Amino acid sequence: MDQRSLEQQRFLDQQDQDPYALPSASSSREHARHNETNEPGQATVLVFRDQRREEVQNYAIVGQTLWIFSPQRTEKIPLAELDLAASAKANEDRGVEFRVPGTAEGQ
Repeated sequence: MDQRSLEQQRFLDQQDQDPYALPSASSSREHARHNETNEPGQATVLVFRDQRREEVQNYAIVGQTLWIFSPQRTEKIPLAELDLAASAKANEDRGVEFRVPGTAEGQ
């Protein structure tokens, strides 16, 4: 297995083994599926607290971590590094839904 496959397997194992993360994990699976149903090529914008922006195509939110899956690598970003309100607004302006389970933006 390559590094990406190992990280993805760890991610899936974490969902199955952490009983405290189950509500967030199931919500994040629904959220990730929603992101995949956006129109092809329509990216989600992540706005970081330092105002840096990154566009992503395939991601999932588990607990307090956002996982980005791309053909080249898997990356994890603590939600604390993101400006969630600015991310939600930036995506709303583009017609893309960005929800974080368990937050005001996601309810």
